[in-house]
Amino acid sequence: MKRKAKRTVPRQPKEVRKISTNTMHNHDGLGTTMPPDKDVLLIYFDQKGEVELADKFFNEHDARRWKTPTGGTIYNWKVCAAEYIYNYRQDVKRRFRQSPFYSESLVSD
Repeated sequence: MKRKAKRTVPRQPKEVRKISTNTMHNHDGLGTTMPPDKDVLLIYFDQKGEVELADKFFNEHDARRWKTPTGGTIYNWKVCAAEYIYNYRQDVKRRFRQSPFYSESLVSD
């Protein structure tokens, strides 16, 4: 006897929570409030040790209206911020390796 496939209800897209005027009670710290409050974003980048990137990140994503480069909706800004910080740190390492001051002998010591 053949098994029949279950009928499923089509998935509904996730809802993005809108920011309210009272940010003290709205931010749960999970990164799901879109767009994020600039102060909360600054705190997050400060915790990660990259305070100078906070404004650049906010302005870049705000100009894109909090969409991904491919046009998809961002549901969690913390995921994007973590990736942004990671890419920045990788770029710094790459630039250091390509600089004339980098030497293989420094690495092996």
